[in-house]
Amino acid sequence: MTPSLPPLKRIAAIHDLSGLGKCSLTVALPVISATGVECACIPTAVLSTHTGEFTGWTLRDLTDDMLPIAHHWKRTGATFAGVYSGYLASPEQAETLERIFALLVGPETLTVVDPVMADNGSYYSNLDDRMCSAFRRLIAHADVVTPNVTEAALLAGLAYEPEKHSSAYLQALFDALRVLGPRIVTITGVRPETGVIGNVAFDCRTGEAFSCMRPAHSGVFYGTGDLFAASLAALLVRGAPLQKALETATLLTDDSICRSLCHDTPRRFGVDFEGALPQYIRRVEEIFA
Repeated sequence: MTPSLPPLKRIAAIHDLSGLGKCSLTVALPVISATGVECACIPTAVLSTHTGEFTGWTLRDLTDDMLPIAHHWKRTGATFAGVYSGYLASPEQAETLERIFALLVGPETLTVVDPVMADNGSYYSNLDDRMCSAFRRLIAHADVVTPNVTEAALLAGLAYEPEKHSSAYLQALFDALRVLGPRIVTITGVRPETGVIGNVAFDCRTGEAFSCMRPAHSGVFYGTGDLFAASLAALLVRGAPLQKALETATLLTDDSICRSLCHDTPRRFGVDFEGALPQYIRRVEEIFA
């Protein structure tokens, strides 16, 4: 007799779909699925490519479709253990997203907001302080927030520091972000010393801080923030401890970068996460064995 298995938990991933250049939903869907969590998608926009190093890209804003999708899901009776949001096509989409949260988020739903808007000290193409204000409002609804250092500094209203992030600087970022409302603050792309990069997490409820570092590689690796955030969200939804989720998501990111370097993959096309998924799945199975 086939053993009975519990139903998969389900995440609603609300992010853009960039057709070329692995990031956003094209990363989130396979990674969340590989974590053993069902992924339902609401695209915020469809782009021909992501906006880094590509030119002449196309963008179709899907604001008008987002809320009807959520209403349809609600009518089906579908429930969600997690809601994970990322790139927004405009600041105005934040209001739509708040209405979607009201529809889909229940008492047991984990809400993860990745405030995708900037990196390396600058806003992404077509984004500005209005997007930062919009994400501040959204973070009030979040259990978990996953900015990189640039995004954390913008949200906190602090100066961006490009490297050698001291404990005092990170604590100042944590203190400013916790006031916005999240239970867990995770900051990616932290550089505590030369040649080292990684991710740190702060549990606002307990005061515990965790970190996972790896060797730094020069240059930009597109899509790694989405890779990390999708993995972290799915692991936490499945019930992984914060430290283990942080470590496992960071290892997936590092493995993907290392594979890209071995294959000499052009940076703008994203990292080679596909070949890293088998090892990632084994790590996930060990957590929940």
